[in-house]
Amino acid sequence: MLKSSTSFQNVRLKVAILCISLTIQTAGAVAAAVPAMIDSFANRSTTEIQSLLTIPSFSIMLFIILSSGIIKYIGKRNTVLIGLTIALLGGLLPAFTSNFYLILLGRFLFGAGTGLYNSLTISLIGDCFEGDEQQNLIGLQSATAALGNSVATFMAGLLLSVNWHSSFLVYLAIIPMIIIFSLGYTKRIEKETSVEVKNDTVAHVNKKLSPAVLLGIFTLLFFFVSVIVMLTSSALAIQQLGLAHSELLSLALAVSGILGSISFIFYGQIHKLFKNFTPVLACILGFIGYLILLAAPNMLVFFIGLVFVSVSMIVIPYVYGLILSSVAASAKNIVISLAMIACNLGSFFSPFIISFLGKIFGASDALSQIKYAAFIFVVIALIFTFSALTSKNKGREQ
Repeated sequence: MLKSSTSFQNVRLKVAILCISLTIQTAGAVAAAVPAMIDSFANRSTTEIQSLLTIPSFSIMLFIILSSGIIKYIGKRNTVLIGLTIALLGGLLPAFTSNFYLILLGRFLFGAGTGLYNSLTISLIGDCFEGDEQQNLIGLQSATAALGNSVATFMAGLLLSVNWHSSFLVYLAIIPMIIIFSLGYTKRIEKETSVEVKNDTVAHVNKKLSPAVLLGIFTLLFFFVSVIVMLTSSALAIQQLGLAHSELLSLALAVSGILGSISFIFYGQIHKLFKNFTPVLACILGFIGYLILLAAPNMLVFFIGLVFVSVSMIVIPYVYGLILSSVAASAKNIVISLAMIACNLGSFFSPFIISFLGKIFGASDALSQIKYAAFIFVVIALIFTFSALTSKNKGREQ
């Protein structure tokens, strides 16, 4: 924990740590550019274009795994600054090239940079703060990440009016983040808050995990397979439905993301009321949201569906809360990393799994993709229901 600081230094440190969460969910901020990119790359399949939104999830996952060794070698502060710089360069590359493979490289680099410091968005809070202040900041971290995604999506939509290349200029916002973090999280603070972390292996940690935690991490993977469809298929679904004012999609995604992030603020009360049935409620809301998208007669109703799907994201703090309350302190960092990997693995494979389901059922259009995503929500809800009932019965026996 931080040994001593003035009120101003404390606020500056909080802002510095929170600001690096602004871009960790923005890989899909350029989702509205998908139709224009499909037109530009006529020789590429829709799945290949959609994968440009999700390839960062793969590199994020890869570099979350590598980040522990890198952090140990160069330190947390340098890791964040290098990660932000790589994310900046990778994020901007598609704005200046029409070469598909260079765009793919840029998206990979954006994810790689983000993955380097992804786990630090939470662990730095744990290093520098404790008690209620720590819990409040963890809640703010989730809200900051959601807000960053919403604002980036909105700004990318505005830039799309120029051309699809311009949408990627939204990642210029990383520049002030680099400045704010470097000034707020100084080398002195890093030295004061450095802690010795036990070096657990994944195999060793797996033996310590309860079935509920393992199930939570596993379902996170498929939750993201489903929820990412909201980003990858919405623009094409609007075209298929023939809705007017499709240019409002970026605004709809941004505002629905902001409204969905409000659920994070009230998560404590929601969990207190529904307990282990919280993720069941979330998946039901996501399922309803997708049904609304399928039947939307206009953009307003489509927007309402997006809000429902966005609110379903309270599954994420539920699983992280389960980890923090069930896992030994020495294993929490690596288990949180495993959960992050599951999220990004699901995001990366989403278009491929949905495409595979399309081949099985003989329909791969955007509305069919949304139907498959809705079905996955139902399966996850049933799994969480079984887990909640099992937990309830065990509680009664004890």
